[in-house]
Amino acid sequence: MAEPARDILVSALKHLLISGDHSDFVITCGSDTHNVHKAIVCARSKFLKAAERFPVQEAAGAKVDLSEDEPAIVKLAIQYFYEADYEPKLADSQKAFVPFYTAETTPVVRMPKFNSYHYIFPHTCEEHCIIPNICPHHTCYMGECRVDCVDFVCKLCCPRWDLPVEPEPAETIELLLHAKMYEIADKYDVDGLKELAREKFTWACSVYWDSQHFATAAHHAYSTTPDEDKGLREIVSKTLFEHMDLIDKPEVDALLNKFNGLAVGLLKMQMKK
Repeated sequence: MAEPARDILVSALKHLLISGDHSDFVITCGSDTHNVHKAIVCARSKFLKAAERFPVQEAAGAKVDLSEDEPAIVKLAIQYFYEADYEPKLADSQKAFVPFYTAETTPVVRMPKFNSYHYIFPHTCEEHCIIPNICPHHTCYMGECRVDCVDFVCKLCCPRWDLPVEPEPAETIELLLHAKMYEIADKYDVDGLKELAREKFTWACSVYWDSQHFATAAHHAYSTTPDEDKGLREIVSKTLFEHMDLIDKPEVDALLNKFNGLAVGLLKMQMKK
């Protein structure tokens, strides 16, 4: 379908949802009420299709209550019914992404570069520091050092070292959001939503793997899916495999101890390396 024609169709469907025009089915969740259309929602969810056959009948018409779920997640699922997508849109997330720095990622040079320099900061002098040492801009035993280097950092090699640690961008919460969307897609058998949530979760893990929300999202993915559902589990394992330093974090270590399948998966990937 040509893009303009698709946009027109999506706009018309969005208007139907917002206005409630021609609604013949009601979905409630907590204090939220969504006036929807059977032809749209029941065609995309086997659960709702079955619920529509035996709904709670009220004066206003057929109704199903999803109050055991989070209202915000239900609202996004309904958005997907009408738009084949949910916020945040993948393209918008990619445009909005700005790399952030933590205390661990701030230094611009960490690994050895040449045999004569090690580039590992901060540096504290030892009794037998190798000469030349650290970086091309500093040598122990000479200049102002005189074997007194304590937590030395070269400001030329690491200009961002003293900058305050920036807070994580709000977008990192997407990790948990997409895991929850995957869960609700599975729970209500929503056509296509699991695949979309998995795609968005994959992207979020690729850019926010060092976020505090990664372990939370990984825990949700493993605790809300059966062992045979590898959709999100494979992404979590792959992310940890590509960033093995994450296992040093207490929250990730707790994940490995709680979910044996995750630890075994990492071991298998390591053996195939």
